[in-house]
Amino acid sequence: MNYFDDELKIIEKVQNLETESVLLATSSDEEAEVFQSIYNSDKWKDWINSSGKSDPPPDFYNDRLGFMMDVMRIDDHAFVNKDGKIINPTNMRESRIQKEIKQSGILDVFPNVKSIMVNAITDLPTNEDHNYSFYLNNFRRVVMQHNESIGLYRKNHPGYKTIFLVFDESSGYIESESLINQHVIKGYPHYWFADQAFVEVIKRVSADFIFWFAPFKYYELLSEQNFPELPQACIFSLKNLSKLIAKPIKYEANLMRSAEK
Repeated sequence: MNYFDDELKIIEKVQNLETESVLLATSSDEEAEVFQSIYNSDKWKDWINSSGKSDPPPDFYNDRLGFMMDVMRIDDHAFVNKDGKIINPTNMRESRIQKEIKQSGILDVFPNVKSIMVNAITDLPTNEDHNYSFYLNNFRRVVMQHNESIGLYRKNHPGYKTIFLVFDESSGYIESESLINQHVIKGYPHYWFADQAFVEVIKRVSADFIFWFAPFKYYELLSEQNFPELPQACIFSLKNLSKLIAKPIKYEANLMRSAEK
């Protein structure tokens, strides 16, 4: 089991966000309520954990607010091979390291440690480790798979509004204008929450809200001048999506480069 396979670890990370890094897309009271109900540790107590294998989906529900929430993970590592199998070198490497650590007995020295986070290095070339096309395809596949279950969620919790918490483990991206050298790219930052290709997927979603949490989009900059301050999380109401993103940004997939080395 990898660290973020436990949905509560994702919630803990949300609760460690800096509030100024959160974009409430329409600044609506509903978006603020969704955010605070998860971010605020006292308000989080109103949520019931239903993420166990024998529990009825979705993962969490809140009777006081009439919300239910499905948590999902996406990244820019995984791809579907020619046999239709999902291959994720990073998760495979992490699982192997986790197993080696447990077998070593070192955790017996620290009995209070319940779980550890592993930053698995695959040593793959950057474009094979962090790939924009993988990222988009994973987003589409995972989000739409969860979307197929909304009818069941609504049957289990009639009248409740659905939140998709999308935990985005991808790197930051640049639409490259030119390659200055092997490690330096000149280009334009990826506004992931307004990317036309991703917005087209979101338009097909039947949930009421998306809480898109992307905490790992780091950039090493030669100069921070004119570089935008990008959010780590974006929360928006899907009923306002067409007004919210009237002009989504079209990126050229073949020009997209990960900001990680």
